[in-house]
Amino acid sequence: MKNSVKNTLKIGAGFIAGLVLAAIVPLAIVWSGLIDMSATPEPGKIESALAPWAFDCSMKHHAPAAKNPFANSVAVLPAGLGHYRENCVVCHGAPDVKPADLAQGLNPPAPKLQTDDAQSLRDGEMFWIIQNGIRMTGMPAFGPTRSPEDIWHLVTFVRHLPKLTPAERAAFQAATRGEAEHHAK
Repeated sequence: MKNSVKNTLKIGAGFIAGLVLAAIVPLAIVWSGLIDMSATPEPGKIESALAPWAFDCSMKHHAPAAKNPFANSVAVLPAGLGHYRENCVVCHGAPDVKPADLAQGLNPPAPKLQTDDAQSLRDGEMFWIIQNGIRMTGMPAFGPTRSPEDIWHLVTFVRHLPKLTPAERAAFQAATRGEAEHHAK
């Protein structure tokens, strides 16, 4: 009986030591500064696998299942275009419109919102991303500065991106041209 208690204590102590070591080693690596946290290196395999998975899990848990109250409403497209031109095109670009130079420094890069990947998000997921941002990606949270109605207008416009009219494309090109001319000086 005494041996089984001793063995149980040894196993328990070994388990606790393993947990402590599992916590201390990563903290020591981070504390040492060995991990380059700048935005220039490509993410490693672990980060590339875990970050999108963690984000998807978080979004599925937090994003509302709400439907866009302005879905397919052409009346809100001008407001959505204005919000997109002011806040989004600089990083995400648009069809036939490249993002501004500053977007070249984003790691991970901002996705093109007219693609199938972005368009496959549910309305509630897109709303949640715009409202809350995405940590450590450069995607800001617009919830503190924009009303839910404004965010829904933007969701409506993002849905419209694959079908931009020539006039809408020209509006974006004019917005990014000013940024490019600024950097050319």
